[in-house]
Amino acid sequence: MPDRSDRIQQEVDELLANIEKFPPPRPLSRRISDFASAPFRAVSRRLSGLKLPRISAGHVLLAAIVIIVIAWLNGFSDFWTWVGLAGLGLFIAAFAMSLRRQTKPPAQRYWRDQPLDLEDRGSGRSFWDRWRGR
Repeated sequence: MPDRSDRIQQEVDELLANIEKFPPPRPLSRRISDFASAPFRAVSRRLSGLKLPRISAGHVLLAAIVIIVIAWLNGFSDFWTWVGLAGLGLFIAAFAMSLRRQTKPPAQRYWRDQPLDLEDRGSGRSFWDRWRGR
């Protein structure tokens, strides 16, 4: 039976001999691209946890009106004409978004296999009447 310390020493020597081969070196282009994209990945990780508010059609309408007014105040020169037209297109798109309707009816709620009547508001007695026992 070989000595245990000799076997461990042999395995260590094999690992040290193969250390040059593992891991294989990455190509220079890959190292450069990793270095260049690292700051953007860090910013992306930080921003991914933020909860951003939902933008409604009303918000887009308001932004479009602000863009149109700013273009109008600047006199609709060459650049501001295009900005005003972009605001007008944004306004029309937001208006069309606000007109769309939800085609899906609300889901029926059930309690113990019986549909709930959400319009039923109880006995009609106020909290204070029930508290006083009336």
